[in-house]
This record gives sequence, structure tokens and C-alpha cells, in this order.
Amino acid sequence: MDSTAPHGTIIITGSSSGIGHALAHRLAPSARLVLTARREDQLQALCDTLPGDHATVAGDIADPAVSMKCVDAAGDALRGVIANAGTMPIAPAQTAALEHWHDTVRVNLEGTLNIVHGALTAMPDGGDVVLMSSVAGRGAFPAASVYGATKAAINSFAEALRAETAAAMKHGGPAIRVITVLPGAVDTELPASIRDDATRAGTEAYYEGMTHVLSADDVADAVAWAMHRPAHVSINELVIRPTGMVR
Repeated sequence: MDSTAPHGTIIITGSSSGIGHALAHRLAPSARLVLTARREDQLQALCDTLPGDHATVAGDIADPAVSMKCVDAAGDALRGVIANAGTMPIAPAQTAALEHWHDTVRVNLEGTLNIVHGALTAMPDGGDVVLMSSVAGRGAFPAASVYGATKAAINSFAEALRAETAAAMKHGGPAIRVITVLPGAVDTELPASIRDDATRAGTEAYYEGMTHVLSADDVADAVAWAMHRPAHVSINELVIRPTGMVR
């Protein structure tokens, strides 16, 4: 681990599996972690495998109370938040269930805003805000109109937050680095959240049609690299696709 690795405490949402799980393993040697997700048993199992003394908060990050529990668990040493929790119940707009659209907005967007709002109030000495977006937030994907909209909203929020916090530094504000991560196809449980059978089958076939997809570790390594830069260096956007991914 290099000397510029983050110290203090980092909150990781959606950490029971996938990219969040990989990030926990990648960052645990250099930072105390607050790990949150809905599946308490998997959170505890993860925590038991990590070096160091970490905390877990089980619950739905779309609930503002869960975000505040995470911030409270971090204490005065909070130096970063990784808003990674997400869901992808994509389906054609004409047949999609409205409740699935609302769930997508609630988890992907409201959950992100909840944890970022709480973290910003608790990082007076600065730190990193890492927002997990998607390449679907940069271009239209069939059956993913609402999912893509939530990711596009995250991209817009991130750029505005970056500019605002950078301007505040001129008046003595803390050094907040905003890092937006836009992965392409990654081998995680996310496609399993697709409830529409035809869309899920199409997504699985799309992944299988590529020579390789990304692993969760591929994304975690890129995020850790950005967080490990010197404090005056801010990597604002990471777009990470499998080499053979066309879209």
C-alpha cells in the first residue's frame, strides 16, 4: 500500500457483495471501514474476514436514518464515503412496473444523496466522495431508461458538487475530492436484480457475448488508485469498460 493511501474512516454502501465487497477488501489494510447493506449476515461475514476493527450498519440506505447511523459509526475520523449501493430492475418502459421505477430512484439516487449529505456534514477536514454511476448514465441503453436517468442524475450532481466544494476551498473550506465511477459490464449480482425475464436473459446474453467482462476487483482497484493520489490531485471521473464492450 502506498504512502498516499487514505487513512481515517471510510463508509462503503452496498458492501455485502460485488464492487462494494471488493472495495472493502482493497481498502481495509489502510483505513477503518463502516460497511452498510441490507443483508446483515453477509455484512458480518465480510467484516470477519477483514484485517482491522471495522463497523457494520445493516439497513436500507434509502432510509435517511441508516445513513446517519453510518456517519455516527464513523465518528470524528470520517475521511471518505463510497456511495456504491444500487439496483437495476430494468425492463421495457411499456411493460415496466411503476414500483420498480420508484425503487430504482429510491436506492440509486435517494440513497446516494442520503449518505453524501450525511458525510459532508462530518468531514470538516476534507476527504473523498466517491459516487458509483454507470456508462448507462452517459448514453441510452434499451430497457434502462429510468436506471440510466438515475445514473445521469448522479453524474450531474457530482460535477456540481465538485465545482462547489472546489470554490469553497478559496474561502477556507475543506478539500473535498469528488470521484465519479462509470463502470461498464461487471460480473456482479446486479443483473440478478432484473425482474423482467426477457430483459434479464438479454443482459446475460450480452455479457456472455463479450470476450471478457470486468471483475469487481477491477473496479475496486481503479477506485483505490484514484483515492490514493496525493491530496492535491483529484481524479474526477473514471470510465471503466471491458476492452471488448462496444456501447
